[in-house]
Amino acid sequence: MNGFSLKEVETTMYAKQIKRRDFLRAMVIGTAGVVAAACTPSSPTPTSAPAAATEVAKEPTLAPKEPVTISYWHIWGGVRTDQLQQVLDDFTAEIPEIKVEPLLLPNPGYVDKIITGLAGDAPDLTMAYIGDTFAPSARRGALRPLDDLIQADGIDTSIWYKGQWNMTQWEGKSYGLPFVGNFLSMLYWVKDHLEAGGFDPEEGPATWDDLEDMARELTTYFDDGSIENMGYVPGGSGEWIGGAYRNGHEPYGDGSVDSIAIDHPRSLEALERTVRLYEAMGGWDAVGAATEYWGNQQLGNPMISGVASIIGSGVFTVNIINESAPDLDYKIGQVPHGPNGEFLDLTVGGWNNCIPTRAQHPEEAWELAKYLSMGDGHLKFMVELQARPAMIKAYNEAPHDAKARAGNPYWDIVLEILNGKHASYPVTDKQAQWDSVIGEAFESVMLGQRTPEAAVSWAQGEVVRIAEEED
Repeated sequence: MNGFSLKEVETTMYAKQIKRRDFLRAMVIGTAGVVAAACTPSSPTPTSAPAAATEVAKEPTLAPKEPVTISYWHIWGGVRTDQLQQVLDDFTAEIPEIKVEPLLLPNPGYVDKIITGLAGDAPDLTMAYIGDTFAPSARRGALRPLDDLIQADGIDTSIWYKGQWNMTQWEGKSYGLPFVGNFLSMLYWVKDHLEAGGFDPEEGPATWDDLEDMARELTTYFDDGSIENMGYVPGGSGEWIGGAYRNGHEPYGDGSVDSIAIDHPRSLEALERTVRLYEAMGGWDAVGAATEYWGNQQLGNPMISGVASIIGSGVFTVNIINESAPDLDYKIGQVPHGPNGEFLDLTVGGWNNCIPTRAQHPEEAWELAKYLSMGDGHLKFMVELQARPAMIKAYNEAPHDAKARAGNPYWDIVLEILNGKHASYPVTDKQAQWDSVIGEAFESVMLGQRTPEAAVSWAQGEVVRIAEEED
């Protein structure tokens, strides 16, 4: 079987998954009837329980063995701990032979916990962040490749967004299934602020020039020259590199030495534009002093706190607004593109569900990984409980998006951005070092120590040097 097409995802993407579940149930219960049922599985929708498995469980011919308990490490703190537990309870209700023992990882501190655990007393399944735990662990052989399991279940990987799926790869192999990603950047603005500044509150900025004009006009100052309200909250070196992608250029390429192109005209344009953006709001020192003050005063989201007009953020900010500022008159839109006109939405990271090489119960862990990353659990956790985009494309469309639409008045705009052209950072364990170089290059320009031309040239040389270093 060659896998399922995206159009068939809602009715047939689980057929082979159910075969594996029924086979696992047969191994635990020991009934010939389950094996027979596994040969002719039903084809439920993603929100229904496997009918064949449920029927067999009612009349086992042999006494069932003790359930297998698997460990799962995650980072879902706060209210999301209870939300995840609901999903895990649903999983066990669907497959009673597998019980899940979750462990909330400390943050900060999860990196050391995962890296140490994978080398010793590893969990059966763990979340691993792309940059700081996933790539280093895959490189060391601490994670199990999943390609054979993906192929055995006939999973069509195009059901995930391309940028997020690319971040499950290490040297041509899949080492995880996407769970949640940093793959949707949007612009939020306060409509009253734009209207007061003479701009259309329903449109927002479409180009870099638009945003620069708004940032200048909407920034106000106290008598001492410090910023009272910031027109736009810039993202530092991330504003530069993200701008390069939104200028139709991929400065890191695919991560190979020959593809790295930080010293490129479109990258230089993005850096020069970022400098102008800061200057439009009083310069590096003024913006830095304001953001430092916000941090000291624990203002949280500056737009909600009333000290900024426009911010860049992910879709979860809608939930925050609903909870803490339900009367805020705001709108969201796409992040502005550069003068080249081409636009790449950037996936910069995310969390994968990964099976450690030392896992004691890899087969059972695989069932949980699928449930959380592509099954009913993913739909419930991401869309129904959190009203945020799923990694599975179909789950963001009707009929699954009713809850998301109820909680997000701009869900159609979200879908428009999700269905755009995406790119992603290459998966490398050197990304943290590269980011440090980019940060140093950017700061040297803002401090007047390098020209933008000198900065992109220096950054190019340093990133290539790091890429060439032997581990």
